[in-house]
Amino acid sequence: MKSTPVHFYQTTPQDLADNILTGFDIKLKEFFEKYQLPRKEEELLTVDETLEILKCSKQSLWKWRKNGILPSYRMGNRVYYKRSEIFNKLVKQG
Repeated sequence: MKSTPVHFYQTTPQDLADNILTGFDIKLKEFFEKYQLPRKEEELLTVDETLEILKCSKQSLWKWRKNGILPSYRMGNRVYYKRSEIFNKLVKQG
């Protein structure tokens, strides 16, 4: 971002605020593009982490998985659940 001097005698307070906010928006956008922070909604949770959130038994979770109530994803021998899908089911049930 190219910086230009601001002369206070030639600007209004609103123009100064707009100039500052524009520069802040550009820097913030550059930061997020550079670091691409992960979204927690797409986080995969293990069975134990899912049980901790739902506060239910393994048998209940297994039944919900088998009946298609809560979708699961397998990688090798492990089963995972998407955090966003867990919360969506909780909201729909509530």
